[in-house]
Amino acid sequence: MIQRIQSIFLATVGVVSGFTAWLFDFVPNNFWDVILFLLIAVSGFTALFCYKNRRLQKKINYFNIIINVVLIGFMVYALLTPSGGGFTPEKGVEFIVPAVLIVLLAMANIYISKDDRLVKSVDRFR
Repeated sequence: MIQRIQSIFLATVGVVSGFTAWLFDFVPNNFWDVILFLLIAVSGFTALFCYKNRRLQKKINYFNIIINVVLIGFMVYALLTPSGGGFTPEKGVEFIVPAVLIVLLAMANIYISKDDRLVKSVDRFR
């Protein structure tokens, strides 16, 4: 169901990653960061609307967590390779967003599992 708490987590993932992609669009040399943030936003909203298939929803969330880890890897690489000038945001602050997204996705998976157990327990009584 779409009115569950995991829906709030998934909607937050989609909105925050979409806003961050829009924000990083103004910073030069962050093409892959923008693409990955947009992919995270799209997959977050896809998982939000796959509420009838909880197994698929969890798989999309695991895929999204992997994308976030890859995004952190790209950010570490960009941090360790010095650029030839230009505008760069405060070093280390941009790692907060993917870490928060990973926590939100993990919490969504926990509540999806709780819903799955609840549905299975109710099916046993029928």
